Amino acid sequence: MDFQNSPVFPRICVGPARALYVGPGLRLDPHLNLATTIAVSLDGGFELRTHGPESGWSEWTSHPVAVIPSQTLHHLRGDGPMAFLYLDPLGDGRVALDAATLEAGRMRLAREARTIGLRAAFDAFGLPARRTRDARIARVVLEIERRPHDFDHAHDAAALACLSPSRFRARFADEVGLPFTRYRLWRRMAVVMRTVAAGRSLTQAAHAAGFASSAHLSAAFRRMFGLSARDLLSTGVSIDLSDDAIDVDGRPDADTPVPAA
Repeated sequence: MDFQNSPVFPRICVGPARALYVGPGLRLDPHLNLATTIAVSLDGGFELRTHGPESGWSEWTSHPVAVIPSQTLHHLRGDGPMAFLYLDPLGDGRVALDAATLEAGRMRLAREARTIGLRAAFDAFGLPARRTRDARIARVVLEIERRPHDFDHAHDAAALACLSPSRFRARFADEVGLPFTRYRLWRRMAVVMRTVAAGRSLTQAAHAAGFASSAHLSAAFRRMFGLSARDLLSTGVSIDLSDDAIDVDGRPDADTPVPAA
């Protein structure tokens, strides 16, 4: 894809546990998404196939818009302009989106692709921010938002939630829809984007996010998104942090204590 001649220049909008990419198709390698993803063609369509542990790869199918559930190994081919909405595993991950809602959201993104922001993109699909039902898990999620580079061990988070490690893992996975370690990895990627947006190097971003090295970050990034962070940045992608605040609608406010369970 010739990025210089693309009708939509690549940009990323980062928010609390949500993210948006708008830009040219990136010829992604097969990858395992952590957040449920809405893939949107802004002009035409794209091809998608998924991999099951027993069934193997499915046949290629064509779509103008598709929902890819979290933790799904998939391969996507789309050379035209695309948008990817990465849903908040805590609040959005289990929301059912019907065909009419998906098409209405796709049409709005196609019209406003050059300027649409994170909140407007999610509003287009009827996805207002939501709160967690369990105050203990909310307390942990708030701390992950504040310092996702910490919590190397689940027992630290379990202690914060006043739960045993085994009970915490089960409760967290049930509430969030992802294992704790995978959710923490998702939030660490937000730290990478924030650090790069501040003008720091990928090596500095890797250390800020708690990765052992830039190579560790590169491998994790490729597994999650289908290309390396360096390849993404080479497109000239801009990073918008305007919606990146912990107290965005419905998420825990940094100054508001989470009630005890």
